Amino acid sequence: MDFRALLIIPLAALVLSAGAAGLPMPEGWMASRHAMLLDGTAGFDGYEIGIDTAVAGSSPSLTLHAIAAQRKDAPSVGHAFQTVTGYAGQRVRFSGQLRAEAAGGWAGLYLGLGENDVLAPLTLGQPGVEKKLPAGVPLPAADGVWREVSVVMDVPADEPFLTLGVAQVGEGQVWVRELKFEVVGPEVQPTTTPVGIDWAGARRFHAAARANMAKMPPQPLRNAALD
Repeated sequence: MDFRALLIIPLAALVLSAGAAGLPMPEGWMASRHAMLLDGTAGFDGYEIGIDTAVAGSSPSLTLHAIAAQRKDAPSVGHAFQTVTGYAGQRVRFSGQLRAEAAGGWAGLYLGLGENDVLAPLTLGQPGVEKKLPAGVPLPAADGVWREVSVVMDVPADEPFLTLGVAQVGEGQVWVRELKFEVVGPEVQPTTTPVGIDWAGARRFHAAARANMAKMPPQPLRNAALD
């Protein structure tokens, strides 16, 4: 099979919109930047995600930056992603140039099966996560050097949705640019490594959150007047 470039993402050509943390987000991309507390509620915005306008160069860089101290008892993953369709039964590759600094965890590209935010139920340790691990390839070093990174996945014939993205697990900052998504031939080996998340820790967090919520007193209906 000939390589067919199906989606090239020149971030400079995308219309920008304001991100929740202040940086502009490229159109078509979604961001997940919050951590969870043990009472099951959303915690703080743990990551700044968007186009880093301070980085010089011909190609804009999308960055994910941990801006708050990371909790030891809760999963913390910032990621920018989008969902694509129409690749059932094909082998696809997602690639780009990445660099990272002061990374205390995993930083890289990933491909996951399913729609929308595939990392959310995984980082919360919900049951059955082992069957849904996104394939991921990390940067080999957090030394500030731009490096080519790619992740390859076989999309099942019955799976209409595919999620692709860049993730920063834990502390640190990662930048990505010159992204490319394409169908590749059988000579390209698929990725066998998952995104580097502490799944056992996530499951402990999920169990602790449920146990803590079970101890909470009855809560009344809020804003019954709808005002």
